[in-house]
Amino acid sequence: MLTKNHRQEALSRAYVQAIAAQAGLIGSKPDPDYGIDLSLRLVLTRERRRWDGSVQLDLQIKSTTRADQTEDNVSYDLDVEGYELLREVDSICPRLLVVLVLPDDEAEWLHQTPEQLSLRRCAYWLSLKGRPETRSVRTVRVSLPTTNVFSVEALHVLMQRIRERKDL
Repeated sequence: MLTKNHRQEALSRAYVQAIAAQAGLIGSKPDPDYGIDLSLRLVLTRERRRWDGSVQLDLQIKSTTRADQTEDNVSYDLDVEGYELLREVDSICPRLLVVLVLPDDEAEWLHQTPEQLSLRRCAYWLSLKGRPETRSVRTVRVSLPTTNVFSVEALHVLMQRIRERKDL
């Protein structure tokens, strides 16, 4: 059986891929992975034909059962290496941190019936582009606004902003 951390990672990836699929985006996993867990690309339609729209969003995906959560924010301790990758200002492709918050009790993470598959809690996104360097050697606490729910609607807005070359 996979470790608890590996199960959390697999669920967070499945969550993001399900949202991206419903949003109608192409998802691909870089191999090997150098800090980007999933790349999402826009699909455009013209005259009933679909093609890759050359609009890409790169994601670093995390999950936690220990987030400090308030009504307005989710605090997450991101490793310094991930923080440095995501704060990069010279990256051509926008990058986001996505954090899935799971219940403490592993038995509550997922529930399945013949009518429904339910993954408990929610994922949030954050752009760290342009954040200051850190003096920390292990982790950096980041605060993800609870308004930044990683959803189909959010992905549509984010991809449109990238297409229009606007900051996220």
